[in-house]
Amino acid sequence: MTADEIAAALTLVREETDLNSKSLLLAGLVSELFRERGFEPVVVGGSAIEFYTDGAYMSGDTDICWTGWPQPSIEERTAIMLQLPGIKSHGGRSWGIEGLWIDLLGEIDYVAEKAFAKFITPNGSVLIIPVEDALVGRVYAARKWVNGYNESDDLCAKKLMTTVLTKSETVPFDWQEAYRVAASPKYRCTDELNAVRAEVEAELANQPK
Repeated sequence: MTADEIAAALTLVREETDLNSKSLLLAGLVSELFRERGFEPVVVGGSAIEFYTDGAYMSGDTDICWTGWPQPSIEERTAIMLQLPGIKSHGGRSWGIEGLWIDLLGEIDYVAEKAFAKFITPNGSVLIIPVEDALVGRVYAARKWVNGYNESDDLCAKKLMTTVLTKSETVPFDWQEAYRVAASPKYRCTDELNAVRAEVEAELANQPK
């Protein structure tokens, strides 16, 4: 991208008033800059859930991993990110611009055997970890990892579960694949996934028609 193209893309980010859309625009711009250098970024974690839920859950930053090799070195990441005028680095991993944060992480680690989701923005496309892996991973973090319950992760998991159950036309979901991921050695949280699903289904059933 030329300097003028980058400036125009940043203007779209700056002028966007919806925070979720603003983050997605910035993710599109950053993704395109890395693709130009031969790297493939994938959005993961809470930021993936933010995009899947259209902002019903807000993560506060955008986490980016990489699809295997090559992965950008610290020097390459810095050179690429410094193409954005006014950007600030915190330790070479976290980058701040236009009131938003981008965290550049390591190689992606996921279980789902599906293609990455692709969100198209005016600033470029954004690849996102499969929704089945995003949901199971958050259920695991909420109900099994460390002390067995984390309230904020549980809320996040339920927001994504609500989207999965109510917006299948915009967020297609493969339950068979989700249960395969949940049963994998990485997670082993099928019971917890079923519990979250049942709780959200009950909440939806009790909502006024």
